[in-house]
Order: sequence, then C-alpha cells, then structure tokens
Amino acid sequence: MTTNEQPPIYRVADRDGEGWVRNGPDDTFTTFPRRDLPPMPYAQLEAERGPLRPVVAMESEDSQALAQALAAAGKKGFATLLFSLNAAARALIADGRNAAVFTSGRPGSWEADLFRSQILWEGADIAPGRRDPAAEKVADALIHKWITGPVQVELADSLASILGKAALIAGSWTAITDQWLAKKDVLEHWTAAYRFTNQSSGAPS
Repeated sequence: MTTNEQPPIYRVADRDGEGWVRNGPDDTFTTFPRRDLPPMPYAQLEAERGPLRPVVAMESEDSQALAQALAAAGKKGFATLLFSLNAAARALIADGRNAAVFTSGRPGSWEADLFRSQILWEGADIAPGRRDPAAEKVADALIHKWITGPVQVELADSLASILGKAALIAGSWTAITDQWLAKKDVLEHWTAAYRFTNQSSGAPS
C-alpha cells in the first residue's frame, strides 16, 4: 500500500489486543485508553504492531447461539457468562497477553471502559454451583473464537445485547440472573440499555 492509498479497514486490533480506529489526522489510526502510542498510518501500524486483525460485526448465528444457551441456563445464565469471561481474561494474562483484546472493537466507549476495568473481573468468585455446564461450554468456545480468531468482534456492547436477548427468550431479566448478581450496580449499569421494556429489572424472588 502506498502512502496515497486509503487504509483498507476502519478498525483493527493489534497483536497485543489494543483497538485502533482510523480517525486521526491524515487517515492515521489512534488508540484509547493508551496515551503513550502515537497516531500511525496503516503501514506503520502493521509493521510495528502487526499482525493486525480487522474488527467486524458479530455473526448473528454466534450471538443467537449464546443467547439461547444463556436462556436455557435459567438463573445461572448471567453468572455463567461472567465466569467464562473472567476465565478467558485470566488465561490471556497468564499467557503474557493483554486483556485489551476484549474491548478492541470500541476502545473509547464507556461500555468498553467499564467492561475492561470491571465487568471482566466480576466472574472471579462465581462458584461451580452458580454456573451451567452446557452454557459454559458454549460461552467458552465462542469467547475463544472472538478473541483469538482471524477477526475481532466488538464485545462490550454485543455481550450486553446478547444478555438482553437471553432474558427475552427466558421471559424476564430475573429469569437469567441470580440473587447475588441482581444486587450489583455495575452490572445494572452495563446492561440497562439492553433490557427490553417487558422485562423485570428487579431482584429475583
């Protein structure tokens, strides 16, 4: 690609999982919340921080499969997803990689910031009895695909939306949420915009 050519894509994830957006001067790519990385043209970004993976929309088949699995898990659904996310993040870090990959789809959004700083760690103390093995298997496989595959999908918004779909399938928000998660304000904040109007948002009885 010559310096006069347009970058082929708008969003990419670098080898460390950091998300980059083509919104800088002269069509350069910038990242957030990292402040120590300067804007770079695509060719430089590929050379210094490649291989790059394009950020793409989540496949509808994948989102539907996870929503169905979480709905089928009943009150263990939300807890199961949080545990799988935390396990995947810890595995990446143990392997010397960066959990930033989870938010490379929208690196500057409040959802991504919240997801990266808090949501990923909410599943650390979820005991086996609060998780559904079948849903956990589906979640583990899809999360692995999304964070290690040839393309990167946006997760902070997409997973909140999937939880909303799971609640709709199950009949209510409380149908997929246990009594401990229902009390956590950070989870309420993350998912509030994706709860359909006919779903209860209160604590389960």
